[in-house]
Amino acid sequence: MSSNKENRSASSNYRKPPVEHQFKKGRSGNPKGRPPRKKAVQPGFGALGGGIADRLAAMALDEAGRPVTVQEGDKVAQIPAMQALLRTMFRAAARGDTKAGRQLLEVIARAESARTEKALGLLQFSAEYIEKHAPIFEKHEREGLSPPDIYPHPDDFIINEATGEVTIDGPTTKDEAGARKAVRQRALESMGRYFEVEAALAKKPTDRALGREFKELKKYQDFLEKDSERNFRHEALRQARRALEPKPPEPNKKTPRSKE
Repeated sequence: MSSNKENRSASSNYRKPPVEHQFKKGRSGNPKGRPPRKKAVQPGFGALGGGIADRLAAMALDEAGRPVTVQEGDKVAQIPAMQALLRTMFRAAARGDTKAGRQLLEVIARAESARTEKALGLLQFSAEYIEKHAPIFEKHEREGLSPPDIYPHPDDFIINEATGEVTIDGPTTKDEAGARKAVRQRALESMGRYFEVEAALAKKPTDRALGREFKELKKYQDFLEKDSERNFRHEALRQARRALEPKPPEPNKKTPRSKE
Protein backbone atom coordinates (compact mmCIF):
# COMPACT_ATOMS: atom_id res chain seq x y z
CA MET A 1 0.00 0.00 0.00
CA SER A 2 1.48 3.25 -1.03
CA SER A 3 1.56 6.23 1.33
CA ASN A 4 -0.42 9.43 0.89
CA LYS A 5 2.81 11.27 0.19
CA GLU A 6 3.53 9.03 -2.77
CA ASN A 7 -0.01 9.43 -4.17
CA ARG A 8 0.04 13.29 -3.83
CA SER A 9 0.43 14.96 -7.20
CA ALA A 10 2.77 17.83 -7.79
CA SER A 11 -0.15 20.20 -8.26
CA SER A 12 -1.57 19.36 -4.81
CA ASN A 13 1.65 20.27 -3.01
CA TYR A 14 1.06 23.32 -0.79
CA ARG A 15 4.47 24.66 -1.80
CA LYS A 16 3.51 24.51 -5.47
CA PRO A 17 -0.19 25.29 -6.04
CA PRO A 18 -1.85 24.80 -9.42
CA VAL A 19 -0.82 27.22 -12.16
CA GLU A 20 -4.17 28.98 -12.18
CA HIS A 21 -3.74 29.78 -8.47
CA GLN A 22 -0.13 30.89 -8.58
CA PHE A 23 0.88 34.58 -8.24
CA LYS A 24 1.32 36.33 -11.58
CA LYS A 25 4.76 37.63 -12.35
CA GLY A 26 5.14 41.36 -11.72
CA ARG A 27 1.96 41.49 -9.67
CA SER A 28 1.79 41.57 -5.88
CA GLY A 29 -0.01 38.79 -4.13
CA ASN A 30 -1.31 41.32 -1.60
CA PRO A 31 -2.26 44.46 -3.59
CA LYS A 32 -3.73 46.20 -0.53
CA GLY A 33 -0.46 45.93 1.29
CA ARG A 34 0.21 44.90 4.81
CA PRO A 35 -2.50 46.13 7.19
CA PRO A 36 -1.29 48.85 9.59
CA ARG A 37 -0.48 47.77 13.09
CA LYS A 38 -2.93 48.86 15.74
CA LYS A 39 -1.53 51.44 18.11
CA ALA A 40 -1.51 50.46 21.72
CA VAL A 41 -4.04 52.37 23.79
CA GLN A 42 -2.54 54.15 26.77
CA PRO A 43 -3.85 52.87 30.10
CA GLY A 44 -6.68 54.99 31.45
CA PHE A 45 -7.61 56.53 28.10
CA GLY A 46 -10.51 55.32 26.03
CA ALA A 47 -11.88 56.22 22.62
CA LEU A 48 -14.17 58.97 23.89
CA GLY A 49 -12.04 62.06 24.48
CA GLY A 50 -9.43 60.57 26.76
CA GLY A 51 -11.69 58.28 28.73
CA ILE A 52 -12.04 58.41 32.49
CA ALA A 53 -9.15 60.86 33.00
CA ASP A 54 -10.75 63.56 30.84
CA ARG A 55 -14.22 62.89 32.25
CA LEU A 56 -12.88 63.18 35.77
CA ALA A 57 -11.18 66.48 34.93
CA ALA A 58 -14.38 67.82 33.36
CA MET A 59 -16.40 66.83 36.42
CA ALA A 60 -13.85 68.47 38.71
CA LEU A 61 -14.14 71.75 36.78
CA ASP A 62 -17.93 71.57 36.90
CA GLU A 63 -17.87 70.98 40.63
CA ALA A 64 -15.37 73.82 41.14
CA GLY A 65 -17.83 76.28 39.61
CA ARG A 66 -20.93 74.82 41.25
CA PRO A 67 -22.56 77.30 43.65
CA VAL A 68 -22.62 76.28 47.31
CA THR A 69 -24.29 77.96 50.27
CA VAL A 70 -21.99 79.40 52.91
CA GLN A 71 -22.71 81.31 56.08
CA GLU A 72 -20.45 83.94 57.57
CA GLY A 73 -21.87 85.39 60.73
CA ASP A 74 -25.47 86.34 60.07
CA LYS A 75 -25.04 86.49 56.30
CA VAL A 76 -25.81 83.57 53.96
CA ALA A 77 -24.61 83.65 50.38
CA GLN A 78 -23.99 81.37 47.41
CA ILE A 79 -20.48 81.29 45.96
CA PRO A 80 -18.55 78.87 43.70
CA ALA A 81 -17.27 75.74 45.46
CA MET A 82 -13.67 76.65 44.62
CA GLN A 83 -14.08 80.05 46.25
CA ALA A 84 -15.54 78.39 49.34
CA LEU A 85 -12.54 76.06 49.48
CA LEU A 86 -10.14 78.99 49.24
CA ARG A 87 -11.93 80.77 52.07
CA THR A 88 -11.61 77.63 54.21
CA MET A 89 -7.89 77.49 53.46
CA PHE A 90 -7.48 81.18 54.31
CA ARG A 91 -9.22 80.68 57.65
CA ALA A 92 -7.03 77.65 58.39
CA ALA A 93 -3.89 79.59 57.50
CA ALA A 94 -4.99 82.48 59.70
CA ARG A 95 -5.35 80.04 62.61
CA GLY A 96 -1.77 78.88 62.14
CA ASP A 97 -2.07 76.00 59.67
CA THR A 98 1.32 76.32 57.94
CA LYS A 99 0.50 73.69 55.31
CA ALA A 100 -2.60 75.60 54.20
CA GLY A 101 -0.54 78.81 54.23
CA ARG A 102 2.12 77.31 51.93
CA GLN A 103 -0.50 75.97 49.54
CA LEU A 104 -2.19 79.36 49.37
CA LEU A 105 1.08 81.15 48.70
CA GLU A 106 1.85 78.73 45.86
CA VAL A 107 -1.59 79.28 44.33
CA ILE A 108 -1.28 83.06 44.62
CA ALA A 109 2.26 83.06 43.19
CA ARG A 110 1.21 81.00 40.17
CA ALA A 111 -1.84 83.16 39.56
CA GLU A 112 0.18 86.37 39.86
CA SER A 113 2.88 85.04 37.54
CA ALA A 114 0.32 84.01 34.91
CA ARG A 115 -1.46 87.36 35.17
CA THR A 116 1.80 89.29 34.86
CA GLU A 117 2.87 87.24 31.84
CA LYS A 118 -0.48 87.81 30.17
CA ALA A 119 -0.40 91.54 30.93
CA LEU A 120 3.11 91.92 29.51
CA GLY A 121 2.12 90.00 26.38
CA LEU A 122 -0.93 92.20 25.84
CA LEU A 123 1.12 95.34 26.48
CA GLN A 124 3.72 94.30 23.90
CA PHE A 125 1.01 93.39 21.39
CA SER A 126 -0.69 96.76 21.90
CA ALA A 127 2.52 98.71 21.34
CA GLU A 128 3.33 96.76 18.16
CA TYR A 129 -0.25 97.08 16.89
CA ILE A 130 -0.34 100.85 17.41
CA GLU A 131 3.09 101.30 15.81
CA LYS A 132 1.98 99.32 12.75
CA HIS A 133 -1.53 100.68 12.17
CA ALA A 134 -1.51 104.24 13.53
CA PRO A 135 0.40 105.61 10.47
CA ILE A 136 -2.27 104.11 8.17
CA PHE A 137 -5.07 105.94 10.01
CA GLU A 138 -3.05 109.16 10.10
CA LYS A 139 -2.49 108.97 6.33
CA HIS A 140 -6.23 108.61 5.74
CA GLU A 141 -6.88 111.58 8.04
CA ARG A 142 -4.39 113.82 6.21
CA GLU A 143 -5.87 112.91 2.84
CA GLY A 144 -9.46 113.38 4.02
CA LEU A 145 -10.36 109.72 3.45
CA SER A 146 -12.68 107.52 5.49
CA PRO A 147 -10.97 105.41 8.16
CA PRO A 148 -9.68 102.04 6.88
CA ASP A 149 -11.49 98.83 7.76
CA ILE A 150 -8.97 97.87 10.42
CA TYR A 151 -10.14 96.87 13.87
CA PRO A 152 -9.62 97.72 16.61
CA HIS A 153 -8.79 101.38 16.04
CA PRO A 154 -5.31 102.23 17.40
CA ASP A 155 -6.81 105.06 19.46
CA ASP A 156 -9.12 102.58 21.21
CA PHE A 157 -6.19 101.07 23.11
CA ILE A 158 -6.13 102.58 26.60
CA ILE A 159 -2.93 101.83 28.52
CA ASN A 160 -2.76 102.51 32.24
CA GLU A 161 0.76 103.89 32.69
CA ALA A 162 0.74 103.07 36.42
CA THR A 163 -0.25 99.39 36.16
CA GLY A 164 0.41 98.58 32.49
CA GLU A 165 -3.17 97.34 32.15
CA VAL A 166 -4.55 97.49 28.61
CA THR A 167 -8.22 97.89 27.73
CA ILE A 168 -9.88 98.33 24.33
CA ASP A 169 -12.69 100.88 24.22
CA GLY A 170 -14.27 100.21 20.86
CA PRO A 171 -15.17 97.55 18.29
CA THR A 172 -12.60 94.83 17.68
CA THR A 173 -14.14 93.46 14.45
CA LYS A 174 -15.99 94.82 11.45
CA ASP A 175 -19.19 93.10 12.60
CA GLU A 176 -18.93 94.79 16.00
CA ALA A 177 -18.43 98.14 14.27
CA GLY A 178 -21.58 97.57 12.21
CA ALA A 179 -23.57 96.62 15.30
CA ARG A 180 -22.29 99.72 17.10
CA LYS A 181 -23.38 101.90 14.20
CA ALA A 182 -26.88 100.42 14.32
CA VAL A 183 -27.14 100.96 18.08
CA ARG A 184 -25.92 104.54 17.69
CA GLN A 185 -28.61 105.24 15.09
CA ARG A 186 -31.29 103.69 17.29
CA ALA A 187 -30.08 105.70 20.28
CA LEU A 188 -30.24 108.96 18.35
CA GLU A 189 -33.77 108.19 17.20
CA SER A 190 -34.87 107.44 20.77
CA MET A 191 -33.65 110.71 22.29
CA GLY A 192 -36.97 112.51 21.85
CA ARG A 193 -38.92 109.68 23.42
CA TYR A 194 -36.38 109.46 26.26
CA PHE A 195 -37.06 113.05 27.36
CA GLU A 196 -40.83 112.54 27.01
CA VAL A 197 -40.80 109.46 29.24
CA GLU A 198 -38.46 111.16 31.71
CA ALA A 199 -40.86 114.09 32.07
CA ALA A 200 -43.90 111.80 32.36
CA LEU A 201 -42.18 109.65 34.96
CA ALA A 202 -41.41 112.72 37.04
CA LYS A 203 -45.16 113.33 37.26
CA LYS A 204 -46.06 109.64 37.79
CA PRO A 205 -43.10 108.04 39.55
CA THR A 206 -45.11 104.91 40.45
CA ASP A 207 -46.10 104.13 36.85
CA ARG A 208 -44.43 100.75 36.20
CA ALA A 209 -44.90 100.83 32.43
CA LEU A 210 -43.16 104.20 32.20
CA GLY A 211 -40.44 102.95 34.55
CA ARG A 212 -39.70 99.92 32.39
CA GLU A 213 -39.64 101.99 29.20
CA PHE A 214 -37.40 104.59 30.78
CA LYS A 215 -35.00 101.86 31.91
CA GLU A 216 -34.65 100.59 28.33
CA LEU A 217 -34.29 104.07 26.85
CA LYS A 218 -31.67 104.92 29.48
CA LYS A 219 -29.42 102.19 28.07
CA TYR A 220 -29.34 104.02 24.73
CA GLN A 221 -28.53 107.31 26.40
CA ASP A 222 -25.71 105.72 28.40
CA PHE A 223 -24.35 104.32 25.13
CA LEU A 224 -24.40 107.78 23.52
CA GLU A 225 -22.60 109.25 26.51
CA LYS A 226 -19.81 106.66 26.36
CA ASP A 227 -19.63 106.97 22.57
CA SER A 228 -19.26 110.71 22.92
CA GLU A 229 -16.39 110.23 25.37
CA ARG A 230 -14.70 107.89 22.89
CA ASN A 231 -15.07 110.41 20.04
CA PHE A 232 -13.71 113.16 22.27
CA ARG A 233 -10.67 111.01 23.11
CA HIS A 234 -10.05 110.29 19.42
CA GLU A 235 -10.23 113.97 18.55
CA ALA A 236 -7.87 114.91 21.40
CA LEU A 237 -5.34 112.34 20.18
CA ARG A 238 -5.64 113.62 16.61
CA GLN A 239 -4.99 117.18 17.75
CA ALA A 240 -1.99 116.01 19.78
CA ARG A 241 -0.52 114.20 16.76
CA ARG A 242 -0.98 117.24 14.55
CA ALA A 243 0.73 119.44 17.12
CA LEU A 244 3.72 117.09 17.12
CA GLU A 245 4.04 116.91 13.34
CA PRO A 246 7.12 118.73 12.04
CA LYS A 247 6.17 122.03 10.47
CA PRO A 248 7.42 122.83 6.98
CA PRO A 249 10.21 125.40 6.90
CA GLU A 250 9.03 128.93 6.35
CA PRO A 251 10.22 130.65 3.17
CA ASN A 252 13.06 133.11 3.58
CA LYS A 253 11.72 136.63 3.74
CA LYS A 254 14.24 139.10 2.40
CA THR A 255 14.03 142.65 3.65
CA PRO A 256 13.27 144.91 0.69
CA ARG A 257 16.00 147.45 -0.06
CA SER A 258 15.11 151.07 0.47
CA LYS A 259 15.12 153.16 -2.65
CA GLU A 260 17.54 156.08 -2.57
